Amino acid sequence: MGNLNTQNGHSDTAGQKFVAHVRASDGSEQSLYDHLTGTAEIAKTLATKIGLPLSGELIGLVHDLGKYSQAFQTYIRDSLKFDNYKDLGLDEDEEAELLMKGKPTRGSVDHSTAGAIFLYNKFKDRPKKNNAAQGALLADILFICVASHHSGLVNVVDKEGQPYLYNRKTKPKDKVHFQEALSNAINNKLFNSLDKKTINAAVVEFHNALALLLREDSKPKQKDFYIGFYTRLLFSCLIDADRSNSIAFEYPSQEHLLDHKRPNWQIAIDKVEALYKDFADKAKHSPPNPINEQRDRISQTCFEEGQKPQGIYTLTVPTGGGKTLASLRFAVQHAKRHNLDRIIYIIPFTSIIEQNAQEIRDILEEKSPDGSYDEKWVLEQHSNLEPDVQTWQSKLIMDNWNAPIVFTTMVQFLESCFGGGTKGVRRLHQLSRAVLIFDEIQTLPINCYYLYCNAINFFTSYANSTAVLCTATQPVLDKLPIEQNGSLNPATEIIGNRDDLTVLFDTLQRVDIHDHTKNPQDLDGLTDYINENFAKFGSTLVIVNTKAWASDLYRELSKTAKSEELFHLSTGQCARHRKDLLATIRKRLKDGLPTLVVSTQLIEAGVDVSFKSVIRFLAGLDSIAQASGRCNRHGEMRNAAGKAIKGQVFIVKPDAEGLSKLPTIALGKAQMENTILPILKEPENASKHLLDPDIMNIFFKGFYQTDHAEKQMAYPVDDIHTVFGWLSNNSTNVAVSNDNKQRIDNGQFPKLWQSFMEAGKAFKVIDAPTKAIVVPYGDSGRELITALYGTQVNDKEFYKLVRETQQYSVNVFPFMLDKLIDAGAITQVRDTGILTLSETFYDEQMGLNIEGDGKLDFIEGF
Repeated sequence: MGNLNTQNGHSDTAGQKFVAHVRASDGSEQSLYDHLTGTAEIAKTLATKIGLPLSGELIGLVHDLGKYSQAFQTYIRDSLKFDNYKDLGLDEDEEAELLMKGKPTRGSVDHSTAGAIFLYNKFKDRPKKNNAAQGALLADILFICVASHHSGLVNVVDKEGQPYLYNRKTKPKDKVHFQEALSNAINNKLFNSLDKKTINAAVVEFHNALALLLREDSKPKQKDFYIGFYTRLLFSCLIDADRSNSIAFEYPSQEHLLDHKRPNWQIAIDKVEALYKDFADKAKHSPPNPINEQRDRISQTCFEEGQKPQGIYTLTVPTGGGKTLASLRFAVQHAKRHNLDRIIYIIPFTSIIEQNAQEIRDILEEKSPDGSYDEKWVLEQHSNLEPDVQTWQSKLIMDNWNAPIVFTTMVQFLESCFGGGTKGVRRLHQLSRAVLIFDEIQTLPINCYYLYCNAINFFTSYANSTAVLCTATQPVLDKLPIEQNGSLNPATEIIGNRDDLTVLFDTLQRVDIHDHTKNPQDLDGLTDYINENFAKFGSTLVIVNTKAWASDLYRELSKTAKSEELFHLSTGQCARHRKDLLATIRKRLKDGLPTLVVSTQLIEAGVDVSFKSVIRFLAGLDSIAQASGRCNRHGEMRNAAGKAIKGQVFIVKPDAEGLSKLPTIALGKAQMENTILPILKEPENASKHLLDPDIMNIFFKGFYQTDHAEKQMAYPVDDIHTVFGWLSNNSTNVAVSNDNKQRIDNGQFPKLWQSFMEAGKAFKVIDAPTKAIVVPYGDSGRELITALYGTQVNDKEFYKLVRETQQYSVNVFPFMLDKLIDAGAITQVRDTGILTLSETFYDEQMGLNIEGDGKLDFIEGF
């Protein structure tokens, strides 16, 4: 392999041109030969990152082999008579998925199975010497990747024990047009260089890639998970290669957006170091500031640790310690040291992505005369605007994290690792050869703990990546309770040992925390409590656990507070709306004007605001610590004599709140009431403050040991099955043989038993899947929506507009979306899957209004 003829315009034999795609804009045809060889070339490059370039090239070469059938050629040409866009290429799996969702289909021709069978037959019995199982395992992996490239990864066995993979392998060859397609491909000289030597080389390559994994001292269940994850990563390479080649043909003007060259990290290093030199120069002419001194120490330590080997790191820094810039300093040093492709920031909430991305964009990117940035370094990707089914339009608008520095959400990260379908997994391979920075890691959903830990173990052990877990409240993910599921591999704390952390936290302690939970209060009582606090301090932030409480408190407080002093923040507002509100809030705080804010917990993780007083509804210690970080954040509070004083944080308890759909908050709240608050009342702990790292360790260890928490960590689907189980040894499946442990113990290659598609369908990062809708916030939001409808999808402006919609989108739950659709509030932008909201359903103070009546008491749900 490697010397394939990939020149465009290859002429097919026998007088027939086999077509892969037809360009909608001008009717130009992409030959099937060009598409397959072009996809193979890209997939080979991508799979090199995980040590499987030959496997990548092979699956790219055969993925659409079934299109060499006359049935498919008739199908694609006939489809043009009925549609103004490209053939979707649905195979039987995607067809079935759409039918299950009640969506119409146009008929299909299975063009995935032929190539899968072809590769399977080539590999299943090789090599015959020594360990034949490695050839059989590789045969299954390659089959699954090719057979799944429209549906998402298919099952080996389904949850009922039916042998889906076996049935797909033995599907009658006439049903998949195997002999006809293979004959036409061979006549077309597609497989000229695919000989026995190439097959054996691919098996050797596979053996070398997995040899380290099989020798490692990890649990058998983890090894099954890792091999399944290898499959998913290779599948990701195929999906991205296929989509990229198709997009480049369909939209030639957008082809440059798919190119990526490893950046010159020294340029980024020079800009970051220039910033810190400027900090140091200013410090020489300023009074000593203990907080700034600690921030400087943190950043210098990150600079030094960035030179160290790859692996897992933790960066445990109190809120306001400068984690974002310090982690960037680590990352650019580390990326250059180890010749990595990109840096990916994974942020818990969309509310802080723009803030953090802007901070780094200001450092690394040059501004144009019109005030815009050159967009060379930083990409923000934090929306789920993508439609459920990929059309050719949606393939264009879907980002694949193709930038040196990417900001995305934990939701998008986890969906890429474990979600079903093909949208998210396309990006997965970008997580290899990268620095992965997880900001506010304590917000990781508890049901994803084992999935997350094993994925990070994989990336850092077998995919040449480094992970940095940043937070003020470090969860002890290396000590999870179920041993066979595997915890996070040992991590290096960047700051140093426990004594170093204690000094750091003591120095940066800027608040006093008061426990006022003894007497739970109702809405009227809490309203009075907040008003009294606001009258005393003049700037008060109230953080609640649910949208319902945020809405009710805002409504009651608005009866007495001046409208210019009172603000509300929640995920019912789009990111641009929250950005504008936060800008106003920050200016008022800076000017010393009275400011009262009611917010859900979205404000806790990294939002740069600083109040004199914070009132926090009772929740886990990690939440309380994060809330405290919004109080006296920079140690700026002074008394009349100019002496530094502490901010004041008050923990309160409402008489009732619905936490049934927020189990992590409910568990943390119970742990605080039952363990942490009583501990601090003991005489021997009188000198310890609530945010002491030792107290935080006690909180997390106790939190993990609760029965409910332990049951949640593997992502339970029901009383028996878990997503982690389906993606590892699948031991609860009636059809599964449990001989993999013995195979691995004997140094043999195991078998695949995963229920990939079942896991993908079951996996949702949050309990109820959300859908993004573009909202008409302000003049700019209304103009954007108008532009979306007025710009054709193949115009170069459309891609830019879609990126802008991320700032003007709100994620809604299914019941909300249904209600909005029934009310006629939702319109779709042609067939792109992008949904827009009518003006009367968005409130300029509160955000999304599902009633469409402008009232302020519409917020439902949590």
